[in-house]
Amino acid sequence: MEAQSWRPRRNLEPTNHYALTTIHCSSFALLVWLLCVSSAAQAQFLGIAGGRSFPQDLGRASAQSSPRSEFRHGGYFALDFGLRAFPFVNMGGHFSSSGSDLRMERGDTLGSRAEVRLSAKTVTFDTRVRSPFVSSFRFFGLAGAGVSRFGLDVRQAVENPFPGGAPGGATSFVFTYGGGVERHLRQLVHLRFELRDYLSPVSTQLYRPGGLWHRVAVVGGITIGL
Repeated sequence: MEAQSWRPRRNLEPTNHYALTTIHCSSFALLVWLLCVSSAAQAQFLGIAGGRSFPQDLGRASAQSSPRSEFRHGGYFALDFGLRAFPFVNMGGHFSSSGSDLRMERGDTLGSRAEVRLSAKTVTFDTRVRSPFVSSFRFFGLAGAGVSRFGLDVRQAVENPFPGGAPGGATSFVFTYGGGVERHLRQLVHLRFELRDYLSPVSTQLYRPGGLWHRVAVVGGITIGL
């Protein structure tokens, strides 16, 4: 029997992650400047945060020959902005970018498998409920919905893990919820710790077994405003 070998494959739709990061940071710097010079600063907020993302497939694949996917955690970056809609209630937008390594096994007789890099760009509309400050601390909860764009970069492949060819990406609905705590530092500046989960249905064209999966983000950052 002929020995199997890893065959590297390239994604047909490469992205310039450094350029995207530069654009995101420049946009955030502009928003911070607008916030600081705005006479309505007390009614707005902006946030920047980073951390780790821990994805997990919620599909069930108990049989040894079934398709299986194993995620590894990766980096996470987020921007948040919004307005105070009601006392202690804020509404706004959220953008996040994350990536993780994924090992897939197709579960066929050839032992087809692949190592890929899975990236996610997510935009949601969120509602946040915050408590009053007590001893410089306040708690908050959030919930929202939006869309995620997933990109698949195939690093290595054995046999035929993608019979129809490696997909360039997929777009999916996402529901997000979470909460955390903020500590007041000085006027308009707060430290923030947040746990956030993203739930998304994913097509089997992207990876198998597909179905429902989630990404838990452990986040630390700064909030300006409110």
